[in-house]
Amino acid sequence: MERRDDIKGILFNFSGTIDTEGCEWFDLIWQKYRDSGIPVSKSDYLHAHEYAEAQISERRLIEPGFNLYQMLYTKLALQIEYLIDKGLLSDNVCTRKYPQQLATLCYNRAIMHVRQNELILEQLVEQYRLGIVAQSYGNLPAILVDFGLAPYFTNVIESSAVNLNKPDQAIFKLSVDALHIAPEETLCVSNSLNNDLLPAQGIGCQTAWLNLRPVPPAKRVSNYHITSLTDLNALLYSKSNT
Repeated sequence: MERRDDIKGILFNFSGTIDTEGCEWFDLIWQKYRDSGIPVSKSDYLHAHEYAEAQISERRLIEPGFNLYQMLYTKLALQIEYLIDKGLLSDNVCTRKYPQQLATLCYNRAIMHVRQNELILEQLVEQYRLGIVAQSYGNLPAILVDFGLAPYFTNVIESSAVNLNKPDQAIFKLSVDALHIAPEETLCVSNSLNNDLLPAQGIGCQTAWLNLRPVPPAKRVSNYHITSLTDLNALLYSKSNT
């Protein structure tokens, strides 16, 4: 098969794309709550999530050296603390173990997807410049090192480091410029249509939407639709280039 000659670099979203293969972390953590039999409603979980995010932001609780497990544990400890304080969970030895149990389950799930996707990155990096544009707490480099993924990426742009937030087109322009290629030569890959793909399209990038659910061609907004990162090979190495 022949490589597409109109794409020279690939800009990835990380959270929800490389580490969970298209599943939002909010939904994945809620699923682990259910799998673990934690007796709270999704509404209660939502409020606990919002409380944890506010605390993390106000108190800057995520340190630059935190890997994914440490970040997840910090979030989940705050969530469980909120649920206990609100009387939605009993305060006992079992509930105090929930943050560690949930963080371990989520971290192991991420490792599984990362190891699968690393095989794809190994192939792509031989032919393309790879970058990441992330809405993050400033610890993504530590996460990449922990997972062994840092060598694959030419550049990593974090919202917290550049004082820009998704979906601002400026963070995508900065990320493409860091790859030293033109936007039209860049393929942006993400599970988030609004936060990533539409602003990337706005500066001229091609886009591939990672969506676990099939999307009818008539309803597709991105240039391409993939259901896993393995689909990138079929997209990028195609004789027909369709």
